[in-house]
Amino acid sequence: MKDFNQRLSFIFDKYLLNAASFADKIGVQRSSMSHILSGRNKPSLDFILKIYEAFPEINLTWLTLGEGEFLKINN
Repeated sequence: MKDFNQRLSFIFDKYLLNAASFADKIGVQRSSMSHILSGRNKPSLDFILKIYEAFPEINLTWLTLGEGEFLKINN
């Protein structure tokens, strides 16, 4: 998935969240979430790190670049 919004939607589906509950979970304003989903704003590094802090099992490379697997692979 190359599009960040597609990856967000994938996370919503996997964790049974909507945009508002996701924003609450990662600690951002709902309006910020709306702006990213609408394409008005691009996600900041801070936004991505908040997702990673709330969902540490998600592969950071997948989250940021859309490459690799959704979840981290434990060795």
